[in-house]
Amino acid sequence: MFKMRFLVMFVVTVFLCVPAHALTAQGELHLTLGDPIESEMGELGKAFKEYVERESLGSMKVELASAGGSLGEDESLQFHRVQLGRLDMAFGGVANLEPMVNALGLLTLPYLFTSEEDVVRATSGEAARLLNTHAEKAGLRILAWTYCGFRNISNSKRPITRLQDMQGLHFRVPQSFVMLETYRALGATPSPIDWNMTRNALMNHEVDGQCYDHTGFLAMRFHEAGQRYISELHYLYLLQPLVISLQVFNQMSPNMQDILLRAGQYVQELSLRYQQEERPKAREALQKAGVQIDALSDEPVWRQVVREKVWPRVVNHIGGKEVINAYLAAAGLPLWE
Repeated sequence: MFKMRFLVMFVVTVFLCVPAHALTAQGELHLTLGDPIESEMGELGKAFKEYVERESLGSMKVELASAGGSLGEDESLQFHRVQLGRLDMAFGGVANLEPMVNALGLLTLPYLFTSEEDVVRATSGEAARLLNTHAEKAGLRILAWTYCGFRNISNSKRPITRLQDMQGLHFRVPQSFVMLETYRALGATPSPIDWNMTRNALMNHEVDGQCYDHTGFLAMRFHEAGQRYISELHYLYLLQPLVISLQVFNQMSPNMQDILLRAGQYVQELSLRYQQEERPKAREALQKAGVQIDALSDEPVWRQVVREKVWPRVVNHIGGKEVINAYLAAAGLPLWE
């Protein structure tokens, strides 16, 4: 057993330490997606690929791969490989980036945003530059923030319409300190489970539920994994950044860097239109598939609970109140008093 464990650790270490140029052919970028190719993320990945290849006149190719269903390829691992320069680019949820860039955990603060307009403003202009400053300290460059709607809570046991309905339920969450504390404050039991293992965990009743937007829920077929109830709320907006290794980015010509930045902006704008068009379609499809969708009757209570319990608990993990308020100011949001 010890020899086998040592061998696995050795293989993983060797894999992570392979030089970037050994994995990336000249004129080719590798982009790994956290969701299936058939998902919204897959569509955006293909749009990014087409833009880069068209604008570079074919001198740069983008190879897409999905880790959404493969064991051992969680989004956190993908982001870590990008951080080390062993993978060119990765596309996944910001909560899975938090372990590498703690300051980006501020984007998972519950009830940080009240509308999609807030989110767009908070991922553009000066606010986006500030977020990239945090990412670059960890060896990453954010090319795009993509918009996936507010995370809805789903489960297999019962409708959730009031805060007390969360009691006794067990939820899958990303490896995010902020999200773990949020679910505890809401009265539930959270378990950090790799994204690629989530569907199996739901099917095997290891957890009762999870949280995702309507389009992602449909793409992952969670309704076929026993998730019968969805509660629509606004505690957390799902942002999925497209990141590139800063090491890889800095080795590129200024022209190629410009193409990637423009491709990122194009995908960011495209994702907003995609959500606005596809979200109601996905919601309708889920209802037709038998999923019950409810709204909360006491959402102001949820907001009060997490703002009072979670924000003070996680503030130092994110970098302090000054970091949070600097971002809120750049995003044009009310400061945290």
